[in-house]
Amino acid sequence: MTRRTAAGASALAATLVVALSGCGGTDPAAASKTTGAVVMEGEQLDALTAQVDTMGIVEWHGQLLTKNPDNGGKRIFDLDGRYSPATGYSQLSMDSVIDGKAEQVDYLVVNGRTYFNSDAWGPNAATCWADVTDQPAYSWALPTDLDPTWPVTDARAIRLAGDGVAVGIPAEDVITGMPRGLFPAVPPGLAEIEAGAVITPHGHLVEVAVDVLNMWNDVPEEDLAAIDTRKAGWWAMTMKESQDDTAIAPPSQVFDPAVTPPSQCKRA
Repeated sequence: MTRRTAAGASALAATLVVALSGCGGTDPAAASKTTGAVVMEGEQLDALTAQVDTMGIVEWHGQLLTKNPDNGGKRIFDLDGRYSPATGYSQLSMDSVIDGKAEQVDYLVVNGRTYFNSDAWGPNAATCWADVTDQPAYSWALPTDLDPTWPVTDARAIRLAGDGVAVGIPAEDVITGMPRGLFPAVPPGLAEIEAGAVITPHGHLVEVAVDVLNMWNDVPEEDLAAIDTRKAGWWAMTMKESQDDTAIAPPSQVFDPAVTPPSQCKRA
């Protein structure tokens, strides 16, 4: 799957900075404006929701950064995925530089089971998978909510932003939409909190930027003290309907790496 770098998120960041400036909570002045403007915002979000709702297999790319890349945000990792709304199955690939160590791993989530494959196993083990359903240390990169359309379907329209729409997204949905290893459970104090975001259509592609960093500003201080906010400051992603109709299927070869070396997995 094609990967994007932090530079790819930079242009998206600029859009979000402009769209979100001065738009925190509900704006009474904006609410008093013509009904037409409100309808347009809602219609734009409805159109985007309809676009993602009609996708077959959703192909998506997500990138987590420490903060807005235009302000020096550093890339934490990339996720590339394919998601089948019909079955709930997912196929994901993670490329990370956490702790300065480059790592690439693949996941399959099928029938409630999670399977793992590491590039460290070498090309001979490319079709070999380990069942890590009950091993959080291996599945931490998987989102709790595997459906990648949450930034659109769970959003609240605020105002138009160029060709897109500025929205508010419930903080709980932001947390569960990012890798579960960052926050194994939704931290206390996030009820009624929203993250500002901009969703922009580009033909068949939907682009999203979520300002997680400023979301933390609305969390009560007593709850914020227990949250490691350095783990998530900016979430950028794209999604589109996959042109690859290949179904997401169970792994062809499952082995136990604690018993069989990866180089020998096909003989297990």
